[in-house]
Amino acid sequence: MLPHFCLEKGYVNLNHGSYGSCPRPVFDSAQEMALKIESKPDYFFRIELFGYMKAVRESLATFINASHIDEVVMVPNATHGINVILHNLQLKEGDILIGFNTTYVAISSTLRRYADATPTPQLQIITLAFPTTPEAIISTFRKHIEQNVKRTAGTRVVALIDAIISNPGVLLPWEELVQICKENRIVSVVDAAHAIGQIPLDMQRTDPDYLVSNCHKWLYTKRSSSILYTPKRNHQSMRWTFPISEGYTSPPNEVKFAEQYEWLGTIDYAPYLSVIPALQFRKELGGEDRIRSYCHGLAREGGSKMAEILGTELMDKDDKFTANMVDVLLPLSEEEIKILPSNVPGIIHTRLLENWHCMSAVYKHNGKIWTRASAQIWIEVSDFEYVARALATICKDLVQEATGSQ
Repeated sequence: MLPHFCLEKGYVNLNHGSYGSCPRPVFDSAQEMALKIESKPDYFFRIELFGYMKAVRESLATFINASHIDEVVMVPNATHGINVILHNLQLKEGDILIGFNTTYVAISSTLRRYADATPTPQLQIITLAFPTTPEAIISTFRKHIEQNVKRTAGTRVVALIDAIISNPGVLLPWEELVQICKENRIVSVVDAAHAIGQIPLDMQRTDPDYLVSNCHKWLYTKRSSSILYTPKRNHQSMRWTFPISEGYTSPPNEVKFAEQYEWLGTIDYAPYLSVIPALQFRKELGGEDRIRSYCHGLAREGGSKMAEILGTELMDKDDKFTANMVDVLLPLSEEEIKILPSNVPGIIHTRLLENWHCMSAVYKHNGKIWTRASAQIWIEVSDFEYVARALATICKDLVQEATGSQ
């Protein structure tokens, strides 16, 4: 499958999760679309664009089983979408924002920004420490709500829930957490940046209040393209786009949610329009089940091989949290971590890229350093083995450099 992607020859990419990798047929289609746009810009933007975008939203609404096409609009990335949602919620003093210590760093910063704003909502952070169990996470969430969410009249509570955490790259019991939000009148905002194309999404079944997901990661579109899902019941709460579009309506006029996103200024629409060829490419591969089955099986097998070579262990030994990404402990003890530079994940990233021509995400969690390896259809177990040997060498070198030993 590797020739079907645009990766440089010899480059071993176990970090599909960060930026995605566009298949050649999808990339070529996007290039053709870009040329089409350039050939007659006015004709495209004034006449053709809206039909193309409707087809994209229709396809995605079907893919995630939304109840209506107008519940799905396109935004550049998940971070953008989360910011739009929180801006529209108009949080006030006394409201409560709930996040996790594992929330993606840019979204964590976004939560802090709203907690710092005037008037100031209260920010509550739930701590997750892996390894753990899905049952423990559900119990922790319930207990936090029972013990810490104190309402007065008019208090709004908003929970930011990951479908799949970025680091660690684990699948949360997010659908159960959304249900707990419903039971407790909490607004659920789902950061599903890694979800679409990696796990099944069924909006009519799960029914979150808001959800965003990056198509350019696991769905194989060109960067950058993402969905912002808002069920019809919440359309009137989404009065503003960012930037403000010509579709804006002043109160008390009705918000036309999807119409607002038809024109947000002149941008490159080719990535959004690459959704159609991406879905076609996936169909030609054999469909969603076949893609997920291969990637999940490879993540488990490849991750186990990495742990064997590194002499360590998987974070998720029982396959409770693994979709297409696997987390493997690096061979660095707590004592060794203390003497290494604080930015050791960045140092490892640089050495992987510059010295070994490969990449696997490295991060700190729960006092240890892990790697998050992404399985994909062009990857084989031998790729995991190569990156594991690279990581073993780099870790050994870092300890020797820090201690002055040879």
